[in-house]
Amino acid sequence: MQRLAAILAFLAVQTGVTGCTGLVAGPEVKASTPVSASRDSAYARTRRALQAESFTLDKVDSSGGQLTGTRYPSSDAKLGTSSRCRVLLALQVRGSDQEAEVVSTSRWAAPDAMSEEAPEVCEQERSEVLDRMDEVLVPPAAQ
Repeated sequence: MQRLAAILAFLAVQTGVTGCTGLVAGPEVKASTPVSASRDSAYARTRRALQAESFTLDKVDSSGGQLTGTRYPSSDAKLGTSSRCRVLLALQVRGSDQEAEVVSTSRWAAPDAMSEEAPEVCEQERSEVLDRMDEVLVPPAAQ
């Protein structure tokens, strides 16, 4: 529980920082994904998913099962597009040798100039990023 509190504190600090830098932020969204694998395997899958989505990892704690990161926009991203949105993410991986759970806390942030379209555009991007990550955590069954 202390670890989750630390993650939430990190997100609160990130939000406070974004408030001072000309960014608007969306609401915090919490989710939980059960993983039919050991905690260590779930952690490795989670880290692989973050890397595939080009997240900059701010905290990596394999023994505590914590990962926090930010996906920054590309330098040539057009204003008003989803590629201009930041995605902030804190993950807690917990479980046993048999099964695990990945608890996520996420939110988006966008430049003030996108304040009108950001709630729709950036929320969709945040949601799609987490959906793609879930496909890595819980791969679809082979047909």
